[in-house]
Amino acid sequence: MSKSDRQKKRQQRRARFCKPSAPRSIGANDNVYSANDNAPPVNIRGVDLSDGQAYRFATAEAKLASASLEVRREGHRIMDALDREIDALLRSREAEANLAELKGLEALRGLEIGVSKQTGSAGAPRANRDGLETLLTAGSITRNQHAAGVRYRADYELLDPAKGLTPPPIDQSRTISRGGEGFAEKRAERELFVRDLEAMIQEEDPSFRGALGRSEVEKVGRAVWALREIAGKGSNLRNLSNSGSVIVRTSQALIIALDCAAIAYGLE
Repeated sequence: MSKSDRQKKRQQRRARFCKPSAPRSIGANDNVYSANDNAPPVNIRGVDLSDGQAYRFATAEAKLASASLEVRREGHRIMDALDREIDALLRSREAEANLAELKGLEALRGLEIGVSKQTGSAGAPRANRDGLETLLTAGSITRNQHAAGVRYRADYELLDPAKGLTPPPIDQSRTISRGGEGFAEKRAERELFVRDLEAMIQEEDPSFRGALGRSEVEKVGRAVWALREIAGKGSNLRNLSNSGSVIVRTSQALIIALDCAAIAYGLE
């Protein structure tokens, strides 16, 4: 490579990086040594360099000015490594910006966008739609069944989590009143209603084993379990199991539960 070619390549490489920081103003402390004197550029292509990266950048610049071919090659290797690090950070920033935009757009459609934690897809955007909304949109349940599920959720959230029937409210911004005139009576009434409803569902559910059940699902029955998880908590079918056969059985059990709920709530 000729001298002119080397100079051209050096200029092209430098052009990819921002210009050095402006020189500091001359002041009274010019004769005092400062670590900031002759500081290398701290920002490249919109990315603030760490102290270590800034030092490597300055080292590479010095090596690229060397008359030794081997030293210049080392400078190019350092620059290439820095370039890859900056590219990775810029891609990460772009992905974060895209995810934030996607969250805002999909929130309008009732979707909650998070990130996958599964091996092989960790960090990738993942949509978590409310379980009832997903089934209604897919045409897997009727509007009456959906309405029954929503009514059940209101009762499910009203009941005290300490009783073992419900988790904290699905919407963490929503506060559930624990006082007020007649609240205790209202809560007792809804608790009795839910217990009667679940007992009615268990009569229709062949998977119900009660005290003889070996698993939590068998003890309450798949239909009641599905109603609590999907209608009560808002879970999605595919979040409950990765098995296709289990998803089918859970979906069928949920239909039984929602039909019973629709009757209990006077929707049919």
